[in-house]
Amino acid sequence: MSINCSAISLVLLIILVNGYISGINGGVVDCGSVECKDTYIKINQGQNDGSLLVNGDIINTCPVPITDLRVDCGSFIRSGVPVPNVFSPLVGNECVVNNGNPIGVDDITFQYSNPEIFPVTVTSFKCLSPST
Repeated sequence: MSINCSAISLVLLIILVNGYISGINGGVVDCGSVECKDTYIKINQGQNDGSLLVNGDIINTCPVPITDLRVDCGSFIRSGVPVPNVFSPLVGNECVVNNGNPIGVDDITFQYSNPEIFPVTVTSFKCLSPST
């Protein structure tokens, strides 16, 4: 019986590459298992007195990256104030943040012009397994 070393090498390479890619992208895990709650997602907004410009940031303080962050952004939708690349409208009052891409330790910053600050609250998100 002959063994095809090339075929075995290819299979092992595929297994290694898939394992490596999984480690980079991380799989979705139960957020409770990595001690991550919606209160760990901070959405800060503020404006200077008399200014219409509102500055905001979204900070992930979970111990792992999060993905598919969804927020209630009904005020943005109803007002027509665009915040491109940050809040993408979905259904109803819900928006996805950062096009659903992972959010790690880097803040997501945004600005908009309005006389008052729009309320934005977390509705859901997914946790990614820590990279190894």
